[in-house]
Amino acid sequence: MGNQKVFGVVTRYADHVGQFRPAFWEVKDVGGAHREPVAGSIPMVSCFADNRVAKAHPEWVQVGPGGQRATRDQPYFDWDCLCPSRPEVEALALEWVRDAAAQSGPEGFRLDDVTFAREGYCQCAACEAGRRKAGLDLETYRMARLADFVARARSSVAGKLYFTLFPDPYPGHLERRFGIDVDRMKQWVDVFVVPIYDLAYTTTYWLEVLAQGFQDRLGGHPWYLELYGLGVEEAKLVKAARVGAAYADGVLIAYENDLDKLRRIQEALVG
Repeated sequence: MGNQKVFGVVTRYADHVGQFRPAFWEVKDVGGAHREPVAGSIPMVSCFADNRVAKAHPEWVQVGPGGQRATRDQPYFDWDCLCPSRPEVEALALEWVRDAAAQSGPEGFRLDDVTFAREGYCQCAACEAGRRKAGLDLETYRMARLADFVARARSSVAGKLYFTLFPDPYPGHLERRFGIDVDRMKQWVDVFVVPIYDLAYTTTYWLEVLAQGFQDRLGGHPWYLELYGLGVEEAKLVKAARVGAAYADGVLIAYENDLDKLRRIQEALVG
């Protein structure tokens, strides 16, 4: 990508799509809501996060140490997490991917929430059976399970494949906490996306620490930093975007509804 930085958006407003590249559009979110893809956008699908499906099929929810379920009514979880080892869950997630990818253009596709909930998840019967059959410990099995899913999803995507990473660049954490073998994923993923959200960005030293950590962690593989925009003061968002752009290949602003504000940030960042 050279020195030219990418500026894009994650949006729920169709009129924003033609104004920025890339423009990511949530086709399916963590709540379970589905939206039709918009021409020119990059569809996003939350694969293993779905509150509606978890309510309908509680037996598909990830299970952790002591039988704790990965649902919103438990500590640490903002949505309900489905188990990637359940054949029904994998089939459903791949169906969501195929359906959205079939309606997308060459812009590509973004896999969101392809992850285990936390360290120690999942210990349900499907995961235990899969782990024993493969002869692997839980940590290694989880990484193999997600890698296999990404490889299968990749075959449905014509353009670039984008992949969301949890904002934890500490060595080994993505693997141990979430089952994501970053180095293995690089063979299928064209661009990683790291959401680092704040409601104000009043200080940015912590943002710089995380961004530099991901620059080191990803070892030159393309990645975009995603910032939360809705309600954030414009000057502070510009500052945060500039800090992130020093390390990432691109900056995305998520969920901002003010088109003129987005254009001014774009101008400040890339001209």
